[in-house]
Amino acid sequence: MSEQPHTGPNGTAGAGVQSDKLEAYMLGHYMGALSGVRLFDEAATTWAGTPYEEQFAAFVGEIKNDIDHLEAMLDRLGSGRRKVAKGLGTVTGIASRLNPLSRIRARTGIAAHGELEMLQSLVVAKRSMWVTLLELAPAEPRLDAGELRKLEADAADQYDRLRAVTEETARDRFLARD
Repeated sequence: MSEQPHTGPNGTAGAGVQSDKLEAYMLGHYMGALSGVRLFDEAATTWAGTPYEEQFAAFVGEIKNDIDHLEAMLDRLGSGRRKVAKGLGTVTGIASRLNPLSRIRARTGIAAHGELEMLQSLVVAKRSMWVTLLELAPAEPRLDAGELRKLEADAADQYDRLRAVTEETARDRFLARD
């Protein structure tokens, strides 16, 4: 990956994107996304048989779509390390499945609440990445600003839907039953 030239708003040359840093940044998020899709898939199992089952199945598909977009971006940037990152992401995904809480979690338990909050934080991190890449798009022509705006909006929507599940189910976990 090479440094890309950038023309500033007044037509003068500006600083180019440091491709090695951009690649490392995106690969870190890529590995996180690979683990994240497994965590969302696990949450879909947790919420199976509930009114939220379809929502969690949709999240899994949406996260897989995000991964496809991120892979395409990395390919456009000429990333040669994506396969290594994918292998590392798979290992961390397997490790996340070995989490002892995942086996004893119940939808009404405190661990399930923590899981919802953790999933929200993953979506916030993903959204932040899209915003950062959008900020860099004018200096990096291989980043598509329109695509990034759509991905950022999708992440905002995912967060809102996850937050709604958390709000709708929190009372069952924390309020005493009469």
